Amino acid sequence: MDGAIVSEPSSTAVSTRARMWRTRLVRADIGVGWDGRRWTSGVLAAGFPDGVLADQAVASWNLAPGVTARIELRARTIDGTWSSWQPLAAWGAPGDRRSASATPDAAGPYVDTDVLTADPGEGFDAVELRLTLDETTDADPLRLAAVSFSAPEPDSRPAAGDAVAAPAMAVAVEPLSQRAYPERDDLGGGGPAWCSPTSLTMVAAFWGARIPSAAPADVPVGADPRVPWVARAVYDSVYDGTGNWSFNVAVAAELGLDAVVSRLRSLEDARALTDAGIPLIASISFGAGELPGADYETAGHLLVLRGFDAAGDVLVADPANAGGQDGLRTYPSAAFDAAWARSRRTVYLVTSRGHALPPSGVSGAW
Repeated sequence: MDGAIVSEPSSTAVSTRARMWRTRLVRADIGVGWDGRRWTSGVLAAGFPDGVLADQAVASWNLAPGVTARIELRARTIDGTWSSWQPLAAWGAPGDRRSASATPDAAGPYVDTDVLTADPGEGFDAVELRLTLDETTDADPLRLAAVSFSAPEPDSRPAAGDAVAAPAMAVAVEPLSQRAYPERDDLGGGGPAWCSPTSLTMVAAFWGARIPSAAPADVPVGADPRVPWVARAVYDSVYDGTGNWSFNVAVAAELGLDAVVSRLRSLEDARALTDAGIPLIASISFGAGELPGADYETAGHLLVLRGFDAAGDVLVADPANAGGQDGLRTYPSAAFDAAWARSRRTVYLVTSRGHALPPSGVSGAW
């Protein structure tokens, strides 16, 4: 979950130490597990070596447009005990989409908006995902479901985060500015907090999705009319924001795309995807002066990672920009990785439906 907090930096200190995380994305078999209106996944195992347990998991679901449902998640601890089902989302029509801050279960992990989280020192080795449709339908309601597991590296090794230098490669994403939209009392605060829907609009447009326009009253002169529509579609009325990670990929799916929340192992993982022509929406946070080239600091922000230059630095389309080509920026790789690692290198991985992904190698992150 993210919401941009934008202000002027006040120092020039730069941190280049980035935490390392184990990650793995597990896709569910959506063709089995149906019982009337209810679908239950098989056991989705984290599969980390050396007995390492996951301490967080983020679920993704891709439903057909107009399908509404309740989504739940539960986890299995190392002794084989399953937690109670934790409510994850009530997925209604736009304007009626709600996460559920569940009461922590004494026997297992609990949901914090969009992340299943274990208590410190605890963990889980598998989850099950459950989805109950509000109505019976003969259509194909569920198109994709997945869970991204993560855990700290056992020895907590830091890393510099430098990308491997290679020929420059960047995806041609047209930049948009969240600063084109004013602050407002609803929809999570308006433009200052709309980094996620602005980034999602950029990437969905890159893939050719047909994104509706918002009502004229929501669109300032010269602003892109699609961003407020996306903001309304992803808005989580319980979280009171537009940065619910799972909700954003679910809206991408309603626009006809394949989309999951994943956590990558490294900038090298990101490069494998962007070199294959796939832009990523990355979650970062950093203090004043920690990301050279950024004119703000943030406790949580999303931007589009387009690729890398020949020196291995990161090419982005940053929605926190003054407009136009100012959004196309280059951030130093080590500083960017340190900022990205604070979200466990979370990304929205969005493509056209059925688009082939490059091999994920040992990371298993997609």
